[in-house]
Amino acid sequence: MNEIGDKLKEARKAKGYTLDDLQQMTKIQKRYLIAVEEGKLEVLPGDFYARAFIKQYADSVGLNGEDLVQEHMDTLPQTQNTSYTKSVDKTQTRSKIKKSGFVATLRDSLPTLLIILLVIAIIFAIYLAITTVDNSDFDSFINEDESATVIEVDDNEEATAEKDEEEATTEDDIADQEENSDDEEEINEEQVIDETTSTDIATTYLISGPRPSEQQVVLTSEGGDSWVSISVDGESVEQGLISDGNSLTAIFDDSASDISIVVGNASVTSILLNDQEIPYKSSGNEAVRQEVFLEFE
Repeated sequence: MNEIGDKLKEARKAKGYTLDDLQQMTKIQKRYLIAVEEGKLEVLPGDFYARAFIKQYADSVGLNGEDLVQEHMDTLPQTQNTSYTKSVDKTQTRSKIKKSGFVATLRDSLPTLLIILLVIAIIFAIYLAITTVDNSDFDSFINEDESATVIEVDDNEEATAEKDEEEATTEDDIADQEENSDDEEEINEEQVIDETTSTDIATTYLISGPRPSEQQVVLTSEGGDSWVSISVDGESVEQGLISDGNSLTAIFDDSASDISIVVGNASVTSILLNDQEIPYKSSGNEAVRQEVFLEFE
């Protein structure tokens, strides 16, 4: 077991770092760093932290922490899987109201049908007038018939206007329902971030819902400096010191299953996953150094 400690110690000295320097860089307590170098892993808080501290120590002194852990996997303490309860995001699905082909066709043909009906009504009114009056009163009948015709046209136009208004109201209602349905579906399509486990220095979140083809984690420091590292599916992709007001971004695709984030100064560091904030400091953790694990459903 001390083989790992010797490698780490030699790499630290080669970099010219003291244990105090390494404590400042990694935010790991000096007594834990000494325990790692001397192979006394039972001093550490638990089996999980043994691997995490060794990996972070190695990354900080220029070694590949993941390769070092894999190389000595048989001699390292085995970690136990953390059980958690998945929260189910129940959503209601609403069907969109679809316009039937018959209704659409009827609406398009309505003006023509109204004109035909109007012509038929005029012809019928003239026919009734001709058959009910004497030839001697034909001239006066023509005048009366014209008035009746105008009235008939006005009545039909009023009915047409009312029908058009009803159809416009129906179309507006359908459009409103479709818009509301679209809005509700858009809300349901957001990623859901649920906290599953939490300790003083580590928090695990379950990420469910749709994922974009290109995802990103952005770490931003405001109010101080913070040393951070980001690993995707066990492989380190980004690490370094973020100065006040700057950010560190890691980009990955939708095939990633878990993200491991180490934050050296949690009080000044924020985490965004696909523009959604990870509220890892809201769980009451007071430790300066924090670990955040994102597991995708």
